[in-house]
Amino acid sequence: MVLFKLFDIIDVRMADILDILIMSIILYYVFQLFRGTRAVQMIIGGMFLVVAWFLAQWWELHTLLWLLTNLATLGIIAIVILFQPEIRSALTRIGQTVSRASWQSIFFHPSGLDEVTKSITTAVQDLAKNHFGALIVLEKRVGLRNYEETGEILNARISSRLLRSLFFPNSALHDGAVLLNSKNIVAAGCILPMPTANAGGDTGYGMRHRAAHALAAECDALVIVVSEETGYISIAYRSNLRRNLSIKEVEFEIKRHWGELFKDEQVEGKETKVNNE
Repeated sequence: MVLFKLFDIIDVRMADILDILIMSIILYYVFQLFRGTRAVQMIIGGMFLVVAWFLAQWWELHTLLWLLTNLATLGIIAIVILFQPEIRSALTRIGQTVSRASWQSIFFHPSGLDEVTKSITTAVQDLAKNHFGALIVLEKRVGLRNYEETGEILNARISSRLLRSLFFPNSALHDGAVLLNSKNIVAAGCILPMPTANAGGDTGYGMRHRAAHALAAECDALVIVVSEETGYISIAYRSNLRRNLSIKEVEFEIKRHWGELFKDEQVEGKETKVNNE
């Protein structure tokens, strides 16, 4: 057992330091779970009663001390009753977090690329299954503001449900393209450049595929196309148009396309945090 003197007065073990560290982490996450709920005000009230108990003992206020001591015997039951919704919600969130946790997410800050990729591929898979035509543009470093302005500006969080709803048949924006950057769904119902009638290699393709090919040829965007007729998924990048891809191939291409951007954003975020500190 390792012992050392703290301020040459108190004997401290390494186990004591570990105990304090673990309790600090637990209290921090408990506060995070209850932050923003009514439980915060209840916790403050409970702390006030604890302080009042110490003061009553210090000043020998016997009647107040008797009252607070008797109230303390009911404290555990009262906490369970008063905090029942918050405790249930906190335990549910803990269970969900543990079930989704991975060693990588525990020891390394996730970039968010996996979550964004999953949202896009889930939407694309569902659109392909139902034969809903779709045209999704993944912007990289070359800005596409001129095309964004031809549609409706959204600047919404990337989610599979929103992407599916935008391409739902008969919706107001389903015929145009949806433009995404690495953070948001920027715009929907956008008009892409129309290829020339004699564009090489585009014969036999529909308008969505031809527009995707034309846009990809003039910038560094990755364009995902879902065929309304066949349900096939295609990807256009630079001068290449690949058809009938599996959802795993689409996932790989999205991660390869945006992987560098997410790494750069992580580095910038860390540098900003250091500068602010």
